[in-house]
Amino acid sequence: MKEQGAASAAPNLKFAHIGLAATDVPRLTRFYTEVLGFTVTDRGDFGGAEVVFMSRDPEEHHQIVLTPGRPKKLPKNTVNPDFGICIQQISFKMGSLDDLRDMVGRLERGGATDIVSATHGNAWSVYAQDPDGNMIEFYVDTDWYASQPFYEPLDLSKSNDELMKETQNLCEVHSGFQPAKEWRRNMTKMMPPPFRKG
Repeated sequence: MKEQGAASAAPNLKFAHIGLAATDVPRLTRFYTEVLGFTVTDRGDFGGAEVVFMSRDPEEHHQIVLTPGRPKKLPKNTVNPDFGICIQQISFKMGSLDDLRDMVGRLERGGATDIVSATHGNAWSVYAQDPDGNMIEFYVDTDWYASQPFYEPLDLSKSNDELMKETQNLCEVHSGFQPAKEWRRNMTKMMPPPFRKG
């Protein structure tokens, strides 16, 4: 499914960071540092407003920047109130199902709300809302691909082996099923070349 022009015409770029307007910059800073493990790399005053830069990657000065100015009351998403208010979601990749379970506990203790788990066939995900109502996702890739959208409830109380078998079975009967490695190989042929430094 190729919707853009030729891959060679695409610019040399990669996604680097997101900026969030917060209702309470110190509160959101505490959430992202204490619950999600980000490090404040810089902070200061910009035009009379407190700005906080955070990262989890020393190669990236900041992956999230917080500024004030978000109104305290914003209407719910008009299509689906489970989606974020302004930002549909911010997603974080994790290494294992055990990491995902650990994150659920951190979110519960850290003030996140509306925590839900799901499988998308190609990934296991946990969704929540941060203290400002931004939708955040934490996910682990699976070994399979099935056509998207794909959403089934995920019971993280099951063992890793049970979840792997259950997810594989769901994928195998879903349209577009193929091993994730094969899907990535096919996508590589369709996408622009990877980002190049210099």
